Amino acid sequence: MIIRYLTQDDITEHDKVSSQAFSIECDIYDKNSVLPAEKVLGAFDDDNKTLYADLEIIDRKCNFDGGLLTCAAVGGVAAKPEHRGKGAVKELFRYISESEKYDISILYPFSEEYYRKLGYERVSNSVSASIPFSELSKIKRNNDVTMYEGKDSKKLLEIYNRCASLYNLSFVRENASAFSNKPYFSKKYTYIWKNNSFASITVDRENSVLNVEEIYYDSCESMLGILGFLRNFEGNQKTVCFGKIPENSPILNYVSDLKKCDVRVQSTGAAKILNVENVLKSKKYPASNGGFTFGIGEDIFSVAYSADGTAINKTQNGEPDVIMDTAAASRILLGGIRRDEFIPGFYVNDPESDFFRIFTPKTTFFTDGF
Repeated sequence: MIIRYLTQDDITEHDKVSSQAFSIECDIYDKNSVLPAEKVLGAFDDDNKTLYADLEIIDRKCNFDGGLLTCAAVGGVAAKPEHRGKGAVKELFRYISESEKYDISILYPFSEEYYRKLGYERVSNSVSASIPFSELSKIKRNNDVTMYEGKDSKKLLEIYNRCASLYNLSFVRENASAFSNKPYFSKKYTYIWKNNSFASITVDRENSVLNVEEIYYDSCESMLGILGFLRNFEGNQKTVCFGKIPENSPILNYVSDLKKCDVRVQSTGAAKILNVENVLKSKKYPASNGGFTFGIGEDIFSVAYSADGTAINKTQNGEPDVIMDTAAASRILLGGIRRDEFIPGFYVNDPESDFFRIFTPKTTFFTDGF
């Protein structure tokens, strides 16, 4: 089996895989057909002609503990039915895992159990919340907003990246493609409150619902400011629906009666650590003396920190404070863990280890699709 990136010469094979895997219409004789804009990694037969499976890799950067991690965002995973079971998809992910370019990888799994076997794990949950406008009455209305119409995207990106940096694994945005620059045509509107927070919304007139596709803020004042503006839709809509917000979102603290709302927990997505040492180096450690050890598979990592710096070593000797499999490590090292929390694939030898002091639970949240 040959693993390589596709070129435009492989477009016919790519279209065949996409059509069979996703049951979509593809004209394999269309000379104008082109590959996706992002990189496409494929698994070919030994003759390098027949494509068994492919996937797209989008280079992204993610916020983590105040710094950045390189990320392979994976989408469009597809395999021909007649070639499934040959390990083609597994080999594609092995190629990604062995790449030295990325610190982590993120995807939105069709099956969490399937991707768990490849080392991906749900790092955190998010919630959707359908709230009657009447339950937000304690928030004061205001009109201190401007609407984004495609101009000055730099300002909007600055607000997003500043607010998103408060969440672990949130994506850095380098362009404004996530926002509609033609709101009157797309009917997707982004309102900015005093250059400190924003919300992107659509309206379902038939069901009298204001859909908040995303909302970002960096303080209580900026959160209440943009929520106060959204209350101006109350005269026409009965309900505001937040499609995806962090599980511990403070927005829910300002709801008068949660029993009158529909709040549902959902998976945010799944992540895998590809470079453990880089993730450890990106962590913030106390300016005091401490240390811990942990094991992943046959590898044992030793971390010692002090006011003078941090030392990270990899070995195969000794009994580590905690042991975890690859999937559990992805969840815990990226999202944190409580001392009283139990996670499959995670085993504790020393419940008093400094490990629990360093990897405390973080607000982990990523929403960008790919």
